[in-house]
Amino acid sequence: MTIINALIEDFEKKQVLKVICGLNNFDENLIRNTIKAASLGGATYIDIAADLRIIKLAKAVSNLPICISSIIKDQIYKCVDNGIEIVEIGNFDVFYSKSMTFSVEDIKNISYKIRKQHKEITICSTIPYVLSLKEQIDLAQYLEFIGIDIIQTEGTINSTNVNKNLNLSLSKSTSTLLTAYNLSRVVNIPIIAASGISLQNSQTAMSYGASGLGVKTAIDKMASLSEKIKIVRQLKTNISNHSYVKQISKELIKL
Repeated sequence: MTIINALIEDFEKKQVLKVICGLNNFDENLIRNTIKAASLGGATYIDIAADLRIIKLAKAVSNLPICISSIIKDQIYKCVDNGIEIVEIGNFDVFYSKSMTFSVEDIKNISYKIRKQHKEITICSTIPYVLSLKEQIDLAQYLEFIGIDIIQTEGTINSTNVNKNLNLSLSKSTSTLLTAYNLSRVVNIPIIAASGISLQNSQTAMSYGASGLGVKTAIDKMASLSEKIKIVRQLKTNISNHSYVKQISKELIKL
């Protein structure tokens, strides 16, 4: 089975595990270990910074499909010209710390331009958590309409984002689970649940409608390569087991 076929199969089976190195992570030793763990642990693909040096490193370490993350068109075009076939428009966390946020129109514009310029690549667009639930749903439907292949969630959502009449304090993981749940009911394209995903909530994310998980912190917390490999394997097993049980349940319902 080719690398791309394996990627497609994981999306079809809804058992995708994306290991995220970080949009703003250029530490070669850390990236190397994370990619090795992803590869040896059975991850579906890796997500790295839109940097040619990091791309070269990733290709040298693993044969896994590579996704680059950026919001800068020129960076994305340069990476695509260097053989990258998966693009993530997002992973905005690094910008929030600099008081930079992104509106619905910002995401619509860059997603449309990248899609129009490169019809051959796979594009994932992140839905910013700072948007209201209605804005998130409207954006997700627009992204599906223009041909974006995948959408990704993020946390945290504050009480204003969820419902102006409720006073809720939501954790990062809870907010991304709720977003995955709501978006999975209005679009048919795959959803990657990311932000606060761990072994403890991985199967919950899948039951909430996600086709896969994007994981970074849970792996970064592990000190050694062997520990990183172990948690990647455990995450992949959780996803695969949930997918299998769900399929069996569907078959039983048909009987």
